[in-house]
Amino acid sequence: MNWLSFFIGMLVGWVIELLIDFFFWRKRRGAAADKDVRAELAGTEAKVGQLEAQLAGCRDSAERLKLCEREVQACGSAVQNYKDKLAAAEAEVQRLQASLADVNLQMSERSLSFAALTGIDQHSLQRVEGIGPKIVEILNAHGITTFAELAEADVEYLRQILKEAGSRYRLAEPETWPTQARLAADGDWAGFYELQSQLKGGRHKPL
Repeated sequence: MNWLSFFIGMLVGWVIELLIDFFFWRKRRGAAADKDVRAELAGTEAKVGQLEAQLAGCRDSAERLKLCEREVQACGSAVQNYKDKLAAAEAEVQRLQASLADVNLQMSERSLSFAALTGIDQHSLQRVEGIGPKIVEILNAHGITTFAELAEADVEYLRQILKEAGSRYRLAEPETWPTQARLAADGDWAGFYELQSQLKGGRHKPL
C-alpha cells in the first residue's frame, strides 16, 4: 500500500512538472523567441529606412544630373551661336579689309593720275596743301626734302623759317603741314585727301 502511494505520488509529481514545463518554460522560450524576432524586425526596418533614404538621394541626384545636362546643352548651343556670330564678323572684317585695300589702290591710282596731270612729282612736298614751289625751295634749303622730314618738323620752326624768308610768305600757315606729311609718308592717301578736303590754303576751313 505504501509502495502504491509512493508510485502514485511520483506519477502525480511528474505530471505536474510536465504541465509546468509546458505552460511556463515554453511560454518563456516563446517570449524570448518573440523578442529576437522583434529585434530582427526592427533592424530590418531600420535598414529599409536607410535604403529608402539612399534611394531618395539617388533620385535627387538623378534630377540634378538631368538639370545639369540641360544646362550644358543650353551652354553648348549658346557657344555655337557665338561661334557662328564670330565667324560672320570675321567674314565681314575680311570683306571690309578687302574693300579698304581696293579703296587704297584706287586712291593711289588717283594720286598718280593727279600727279601726272599737274606735273607734280608724287613725292614732292607741293602735294601738301598750302605749299608751293617757292616754299618747297625754302624747306629744301633747311634740310626738309621728304614727307617724313616734314612730318617731324615743329610748326613753330616752320613759321620761323617762313618769316625769315620774307614778308611775301607771311600768309602761309604751316599748322597742318606736318599732319598732311605724316599721312603721305605712311601712304595713307585716303586720309590725306580726306584731310585736304577740310582745308583751304593749308588751314582748316571755318565752320
